[in-house]
Amino acid sequence: MGWLGEQNISLVLSTYRANRLLFIGVGLDGQLKIHERLFDRPMGLFNTEQSLWMAGRSHLWRFDNLLNEGQTYEGADRLYAPAASFLTGEVNAHELVVLENTKPLFVNTVFSCLAELETGLSFKPVWQPPFIDALVPEDRCHLNGLALHNGSPIWATACCSDNAPTSWRQQRVGGGVMIHIPTGEIICSGLTMPHSPRWHEGRLWVLNSGRGELGWVESGCFYSLCELPGFIRGLAFSNGCAVVGLSKLRSPVFTGLPLEEKLSQVSDSQQGICGLRVVDLNSGCILHSLDLPEPIDELFDVAVLPNVREPLALGLKDESIDCLVKLPQVANLVQIRPKTPSDPSQQDSAVARLGLPQQEHDQQINTPSKLQYQCVYQLTPATLAPYSALTFPPLTPGSNALQHLSGELLGVAANHKGLMVGLVIAERNDQGSAVVVSLMVSPEWRHQGIGTRLVAYLGQLLSKEGVQQLTVRYQAPLNGLSVMSRLLKRLHWREPQEDFLLLKGQSDQLAAINWPDRFPLPEGYAIHPWVSSYAKETANIDAPAELRDGLTSPSIEPSMSMALIHQGQLVGWIIADRIHPKAVRYSSYFVEPSHRRRGQGLHLLAAAFRRQHDASIPIARAALSPANKAMLRLTKRHLLPHLSAMNRSLHSGVQLMASNVSSPNTNHL
Repeated sequence: MGWLGEQNISLVLSTYRANRLLFIGVGLDGQLKIHERLFDRPMGLFNTEQSLWMAGRSHLWRFDNLLNEGQTYEGADRLYAPAASFLTGEVNAHELVVLENTKPLFVNTVFSCLAELETGLSFKPVWQPPFIDALVPEDRCHLNGLALHNGSPIWATACCSDNAPTSWRQQRVGGGVMIHIPTGEIICSGLTMPHSPRWHEGRLWVLNSGRGELGWVESGCFYSLCELPGFIRGLAFSNGCAVVGLSKLRSPVFTGLPLEEKLSQVSDSQQGICGLRVVDLNSGCILHSLDLPEPIDELFDVAVLPNVREPLALGLKDESIDCLVKLPQVANLVQIRPKTPSDPSQQDSAVARLGLPQQEHDQQINTPSKLQYQCVYQLTPATLAPYSALTFPPLTPGSNALQHLSGELLGVAANHKGLMVGLVIAERNDQGSAVVVSLMVSPEWRHQGIGTRLVAYLGQLLSKEGVQQLTVRYQAPLNGLSVMSRLLKRLHWREPQEDFLLLKGQSDQLAAINWPDRFPLPEGYAIHPWVSSYAKETANIDAPAELRDGLTSPSIEPSMSMALIHQGQLVGWIIADRIHPKAVRYSSYFVEPSHRRRGQGLHLLAAAFRRQHDASIPIARAALSPANKAMLRLTKRHLLPHLSAMNRSLHSGVQLMASNVSSPNTNHL
């Protein structure tokens, strides 16, 4: 994002599901720099001249800058240190601001109020919407956003205007409101899960998150500027542009939103994108994009740091937080050398530092739990429908994933006081094996080993049902372990094996690649549209069988399938299949080795990408076999910088046998 350097700004993001505070800036080498620190459930952010405030699980945090102007630390020109934390209790603090009196004001979502810090109290409530009649921990309207005007709090957003406990959950679509704080008047209604109200350049901006819309409120109406491919939260501005945070739809709270249908029209996944979009406030056009990898699948807030090139923070697990000291009248930071205790035997064991998220422990699978685990039989699309929000990949009614299931479905559920908080489902086939088709734990119950226990109990259930082999296929990031990989490792499944490298790109970005200019097509070569008669000529070409199998597929998209011709002979091709109204899959790509050295294959790709863009089909997908070394080299050398995502498809399995884990109770849906 060279845009950051042009604007002379950097960004800070919060993501509560991944427990990370992210800093995005530009290094001294001009490259994008992303730093992350672990904190417990980071949410709202607010930047002042020398400090950064953050709402956490049960605290408000203040980070202070330790660097003078012109000073750097490890290349960064802003170094934030956790300077103070204020205990509020787990009130689900959302957004926060700092008023002119330097006091923080935060949205206390659990108690449906705005609150301040007060000595001797967890918090001091200072305002509630008029429709809320009691200060009780019931999250009645899901108050979440707060906007300032001339330094004073003027507007707030909520997901409904009801007074019943958690009533917003039943009114997520169309129940959202914008409230004028001084009068208590609802100045705009009919919104869908609104977030991040902001006053900027004479307009009251807001994110209509459940519809993926950035827009503004004027004269009681919401006006949409643009639609974005995700659940949007977090809004900041810089020089005529909006910086918007996007999250994937993975929480049961987000199901049934209009955004799901919109996403299904442009992608074969209804999850959307996690990342950032920079939007031109005049035209609504997306100027810049940044997609974030797993395990980050949601963002809550984004703040702009003006005149900061590369920000950094000291983390709670970083030894520097104990060793670096900032003194008055001293320009450089002072490094303290740790001293060895004179009598280590008198030292108590170390206390875990406050504010860090809890870590998973391998032994949790054998730890007694307050949850009840139950076997689930007789699963059908009808009986599964009420629980489909607790499935991943989604098994929603009418979905392709659900329609492709043909075997018997068996599952294990985790329940808390009668409420299902986790579910794993397997499909049993006739060959004595089964495959895990869905695994999900509610966000608020994650990081407690529940998913691990669900899979372990599933193995027990299937073993008693005579199943001998349990397998799973899943996607993982290109680098590092995914949540599923760590889970399988704890349960001693076989080492996951890679099936495919999964590529995804946006046609506008792919069509803009300048390969034809960099690698002119040599004389004697031509690129023609693919016609079915070319398929016969491939019999004389030494191409892998899997690349020839799809050349006669009825789903071939002829407008963007191309042939490479040399002196009248077919020497290469690229084949696209239409898999969705807004997406194509490039299923076969091959160029004879003797015709690859001068970029001929890149011309094939460029021609297909341009035609896809001209056809207004935004999404391009492909799956590469690890055995296709030539295509892997081409992807990493030429294509990787232009892709929006690249993941691995992995598979693993385990032989089922008797386990020491006690079986869950029997239950029928």
